[in-house]
Amino acid sequence: MTNYTHLEDEEIIYYVFNLNWFLPKEIQEESIAILSQLPPDKVDMLIPKYGKECWKNAVSILIKMGYPRNKRALPKLARLLQDRNWPGALEAIEIFRRIGKEISTPYIERECKEALRCKDIDWLEHLSFACNSLGLTKEDFNNESIYEQMEKVVEE
Repeated sequence: MTNYTHLEDEEIIYYVFNLNWFLPKEIQEESIAILSQLPPDKVDMLIPKYGKECWKNAVSILIKMGYPRNKRALPKLARLLQDRNWPGALEAIEIFRRIGKEISTPYIERECKEALRCKDIDWLEHLSFACNSLGLTKEDFNNESIYEQMEKVVEE
């Protein structure tokens, strides 16, 4: 049995924001050590919507946790694919590669659907890059037309 550290949500938020790359390395390392012991039902808190300077350290924690422990964070990791220049985005692609197409594709497909709904060409281009990096094709998508629409927009 694994020993997890059970923290209140407020404590988790405190340590997540101490992952900020502008803070002293010792503070970041302490937060990484503490947050690395989170139970699976709290790992989705590691990537805050606002706090880009925390994302890279958060993704490194999720890499170490591995799947299935990091499963609850997969939607937020997929959201990082909105821009591959964002901290942790390329590492998120590696997480999806490690867990395989069968598990990864629904999360990426959901992001593609949202990017199409928003008509966000840049987002679609970054998702196309992620799909190409992961070797995903339209056959991997549950709804092949989402993949086709993404590629059509990117090619234009």
